[in-house]
Amino acid sequence: MAQEVAAAETVIFVDASLDQAPGQISLHELSPASLKPGLVTHHLGAAELLGVAHDLYQAQPRIACLMTIGAGRIELGEGFSDAVQKALPEAQRLLGESVQRLLNCQT
Repeated sequence: MAQEVAAAETVIFVDASLDQAPGQISLHELSPASLKPGLVTHHLGAAELLGVAHDLYQAQPRIACLMTIGAGRIELGEGFSDAVQKALPEAQRLLGESVQRLLNCQT
């Protein structure tokens, strides 16, 4: 995935978060981060993936954003919690607006 990220002009990562209240949505710009010692690449966060892309390919997206939705819990199962399910329409709207704004900036 680092190669695709390095080749992209813009990326938006979407992920679950245990650091936010269940259903809480956050969207912010992201900068590359260095790998922490002992971190295996399977468990990279978005910022570390940007750093790996830069380190391996000497390239990175012009704009990188991270949208997170508070998960509350992540145990095995099917479906989302009620809080996450209720947040999905707002997350979809925010993501759509962000993509449109980024596309308008590129033209």
